[in-house]
This record gives sequence, C-alpha cells and structure tokens, in this order.
Amino acid sequence: MEISDSKYEPIDDEERSLMEAIERGDTKPVPKEELEAIKASIKGTAHNITIRMNDDDIEGMKAKASRLGINYQTLIKTLVHRYLTGGITINETF
Repeated sequence: MEISDSKYEPIDDEERSLMEAIERGDTKPVPKEELEAIKASIKGTAHNITIRMNDDDIEGMKAKASRLGINYQTLIKTLVHRYLTGGITINETF
C-alpha cells in the first residue's frame, strides 16, 4: 500500500518517514535483545486485553509485522511500549 493510495495520512513527519521506509523495504527486524528486554520487563505483569480495530488496520499490521519477521501482536505491543517509554512520539493535538 503506497502512502498516496492510503486512506490514512501520516500523523507527522516521523510517521511519514517510517511509512516510506517500510514501502521501500528499508526496515529491519526488531532486535532480539530488545524484544527479550520488553518480554522480561512485563513478565508476570502482563494482562490480556481486547481491542477493536478496523480490518484494514489489522491487515496492515500483519503485513508490516511479517516484513519485520515478528507476530503482529508483538508489533502492536512493541509500538505501545515504545510510545509509553518515549521511543515514539505522537502529535497529541488530534
């Protein structure tokens, strides 16, 4: 899915840059050490949740996760963790 064909506009320049990198195939899998650190930090404190997402968003997450070599649920969890720890910022004036 190209950005120009997407029904979703990037939130900011950082997200646009990430989307373009994914489209070019310039992405790398999340380092195993980082995934292990995330798993270790939530071990014993993790809870299952249920969220409703648009089908297109789920399919998009699955496709991106596949390119990164990880499960889409792990990708979602990693994105949330990175946001909460300041690794990803979102323009909060939406």
